[in-house]
Amino acid sequence: MRGYIKSNSHKRKGGIILPILKPFFWGLGAAALAYMVTPRVKKVARPLLVKGVSGAIGLAEKGKETVEEFRDRRREKARETALGTDSSYDNALEQMRQERNHALNEIKELKNVISQLQNEINEIKQKNEE
Repeated sequence: MRGYIKSNSHKRKGGIILPILKPFFWGLGAAALAYMVTPRVKKVARPLLVKGVSGAIGLAEKGKETVEEFRDRRREKARETALGTDSSYDNALEQMRQERNHALNEIKELKNVISQLQNEINEIKQKNEE
């Protein structure tokens, strides 16, 4: 495949996921600290923290599934190539576009869930300030 440039950007400081999750973990840490410091926050924050942690676990599982699906598709494509199955350049390019779009949709969903969790954490902070 001509024009393919291998990028090492995924090797820089946590790859793609860390910049997305970093603010979430800061907020989760701040909420956990507030939870330990003030008893009043415990009543409000505990259910939201449980929900946030379960959401983070769900995100991690969904990300893991997405990576596994991507790897499976790559293995299948490699097997087809090894068996001599003729796939034209256009078909390979279209399949890569579909995979990219699928991965982008998964990332958008993850970002939406993270945004929802950040909003919940901000609500907790606002309730504590009152």
